[in-house]
Amino acid sequence: MPKDCKRFMMLRSLNKFESTKSIEPVLAQNLLVNYRDIFQADLKEQELAEISFLQEKLKKQAISIALFGMVSRGKTSLLNALFGKKLGETGAINGVTQGISTYEWKISAKPSIDDQENQKLELQFIDTQGLDEVGGEIGGMVALEAAKRADLILFVIAGDMTRLEQEAIAQLQTFYKPILLVFNKADLYPESDREAIYKALQNEEMRKFISPQEIVLTVAEPLPVKVRLQYSDGRESQEVWERPQPDVQALKERIVSLLNTEGKALLVINVLRALLEIQDAVTQRHLQKLQTSTAIAAVIFVSEAIALLISPHLWLDGLISGTFNSLFVLWAIGKYASQKKYLWLLLIVAIACLSGGLGIHLEAAHYLQILWAGLSISVLFKGIITDINHSRGSGKLGAKALMAEIIQSVPDGSILRRFQ
Repeated sequence: MPKDCKRFMMLRSLNKFESTKSIEPVLAQNLLVNYRDIFQADLKEQELAEISFLQEKLKKQAISIALFGMVSRGKTSLLNALFGKKLGETGAINGVTQGISTYEWKISAKPSIDDQENQKLELQFIDTQGLDEVGGEIGGMVALEAAKRADLILFVIAGDMTRLEQEAIAQLQTFYKPILLVFNKADLYPESDREAIYKALQNEEMRKFISPQEIVLTVAEPLPVKVRLQYSDGRESQEVWERPQPDVQALKERIVSLLNTEGKALLVINVLRALLEIQDAVTQRHLQKLQTSTAIAAVIFVSEAIALLISPHLWLDGLISGTFNSLFVLWAIGKYASQKKYLWLLLIVAIACLSGGLGIHLEAAHYLQILWAGLSISVLFKGIITDINHSRGSGKLGAKALMAEIIQSVPDGSILRRFQ
């Protein structure tokens, strides 16, 4: 079969992914638009650019797959084998790949009955430099950033997993990205050794990060083998060295299966996770602003105290306290998510009114209410800060609820179930 045909066999089988109707991308797109419009004044230029990038990613249905691992594990060779042609330099010297390189595959899907426009699925394979450096420390911040951007990570090893590789996988897990563990250069080992290594990769410690079905064996750049050429014209046969075809079919099939079953979910989850980081940053800036706005709380207290002193009726004192505290809550929370309803503001009104109902002298009642006003604003101020902090990414414009809904909707055994 011609190489060009082989290159696109995997992409043709992704039609199931493209033609599947799903509401999640639409909901995520609307969430991005609404959040940007409402929080426009609070967003930095870089965050606005990131939201635009995420919108475009959803529009293109662009799935990013990053090849990750230590030096000389065959990441670039694996990518060459997947594409069926040489895309990047390979060699025996450590660190041939400098920085990152991105290669794209695109395929048009046949239009469905209710969608007359051709849709395109775009796969972006990212080849990264090795994570380890000469000193043995895990580095490669550029590669780490690429992994953070990716929707799926192929972590490439070439034998028994080293301590540094285990630490790198644990570090990648902090990004909450699905990982396929690719055991490359399998032809370097006898069958018995391959089985032993494969079994070792399924130990209890590794199962915390990667399940057995997420481990794939490949031979991206097979070792040359000696073959004997026989000639029909009577010439003497001779032995030559030939390099067999790469064996990456199992990896192709696993990627196809993964994208067909939960490709859109992977895409949307990672877009929402990126939005959640923006929401966390914006919320943090708002909290910092609140914590330095004690002067406003003081002004509200002084205004409430004066209003209570000049109030001619005890029942009006309760209304004043409730109104000032309610306005304070609305100002402090603003557009940010809140998990509490602050119904206990009614308690402030009740105590203010009760102070008169108990027969307390009017002047004494005023001072008692002013004391209560000061305490309530202080407690309220601290409570609002804690509430907003706990409510990050929640609410109608928060990414958390939609993320949880999507993860709950994927089948049992899904690679996304690890992050619920």
